[in-house]
Amino acid sequence: MRLLDRYLVRQFVPPLAFAFLAMTSIMLLNQIARRFGALVGKGLPWSVIGEVFLLCLPFIIAMTLPMAVLVAMLYTFSHLAADSEITAMRASGLSVGQLVRPMILTGVLITAVNFWFTDQVLPESNARLRNLLINIQRKKPTLELREQVINEIPPSGLFLRASRIDATSGRLRSVTIYDMAGTDSRRVIYADSGVMGFTEVGTDLQLKLYDGSVHAFRQSDAALMQVTDFLTNTIRVRDVSNRLDLEANDGVRGDREMTSCEMMKVVQGADYEV
Repeated sequence: MRLLDRYLVRQFVPPLAFAFLAMTSIMLLNQIARRFGALVGKGLPWSVIGEVFLLCLPFIIAMTLPMAVLVAMLYTFSHLAADSEITAMRASGLSVGQLVRPMILTGVLITAVNFWFTDQVLPESNARLRNLLINIQRKKPTLELREQVINEIPPSGLFLRASRIDATSGRLRSVTIYDMAGTDSRRVIYADSGVMGFTEVGTDLQLKLYDGSVHAFRQSDAALMQVTDFLTNTIRVRDVSNRLDLEANDGVRGDREMTSCEMMKVVQGADYEV
C-alpha cells in the first residue's frame, strides 16, 4: 500500500469509529428506554437484564455499520476538500480513481465483514434474544398485560382484553377473553371484573371472573350459539410459569433467526414437498 493510500485510510478510520460508536450508543439507549421498565418490574437479576441488552447489540450493529461508513466517507472527503488537500493531490497528477481506490478497498473489506456478521452472528443472537424474551414473559405475566389491548397468554391459546389492569394486585375490570385453543370450538367470555393470580404450584395461572357470560359456538355450525351466565367463573391456565427458565427453547426459528444456508434448506424442502 502506498503512503498516500495509508494516509487516506488513516483519515477515514477515526470518523468511522466515532460515527459507529455514536449511532450504536443512541440506538442502544433507545432499546434501554423501551425495555428497562418492563424488565426491572419483573424482579429479574441484573445479569439477565444485561444479557437482554447485550443481545440487542448485533441487530443494532447491522444497521449502524453501513450508516457509519456513509457518514465517515462524506466527512473524510469534505474535510480533505476543505483543507485543499484534494486540490493538491490532483495538482500532483493523481486521478480520481487513485484517490477513491483505498476507500473502495476499505469499503469492500467492511462489506465482507458485515455480510459475515449479518449471516452468521445476527441470526444466532436474534434466536437467543427471542427465547430469552419469551422466557422472561412467562415470569409474572400480569406485568406484561396492557390495558385496552388484546394480550396473548401463552401457551394456552387464550387472548385477554381488560379496560383496567392492576399489575400489583392482578385485579381486572371489563374483561373479555377469547378462547382460541380448540380446533373447531370457540368461546368468548365476558366479565364485569376479575382477579388474576398464580396457584400454589407457581406454574399455573388462575383467572377468577365475576358477573359475566360465556358465548360458545362451533365453526362447523356457526348458526348455533350457547350462552351461559355466571356469577363466578374460575379459569386455570396451566404451565404459564412464574419461574424464569433461561434454558427453555421452543426450537422454532423465523427468517431473521436463520443463516442464508438454513433458509436455502427450508426453500429446497418446500420445493420438494410441492
